Amino acid sequence: MVEFILQGFAAFIGTAAFSVLFKVPGRHCAVCGLVGWAGWIIYTVCLPFMSLAIASFLAAAVIALLSRILAVVCKVPANVIMIPGIFPIIPGISIYNMIYDLFIGNTVQGLSSGFAVLKIIGAMVLGMVVVFSLPRSLFRKRRLAGKSGQ
Repeated sequence: MVEFILQGFAAFIGTAAFSVLFKVPGRHCAVCGLVGWAGWIIYTVCLPFMSLAIASFLAAAVIALLSRILAVVCKVPANVIMIPGIFPIIPGISIYNMIYDLFIGNTVQGLSSGFAVLKIIGAMVLGMVVVFSLPRSLFRKRRLAGKSGQ
């Protein structure tokens, strides 16, 4: 349980740091950190029960959904929140292992790792596309009937 909490904290800090690197306005860095934290939590919780690709799909979909919702609240484009928020679930070590295996001549293992990486990245993209294909009207702020005049 302690490791789970520390990983979530590291995901928050790492995402907030990436948001600084990408010049996200300072008042939105904590929001980016929360989105990265939520994505990592979903990924970590799903991983024991399903494949890497499905866990990545669900985490990316949650990140995209939170980004669209919080973009309306913070009045920024969704990409400002989503791009740093996706970093904790990028399969960096898998990409490294694939390239390493290809360079040392272990072609079969490298291609196998490459196919696994492509499945994970494809699942992440699909998760984002599913959420971003939802109509914009679902994410707009609703005006109260009393404030609109009628």
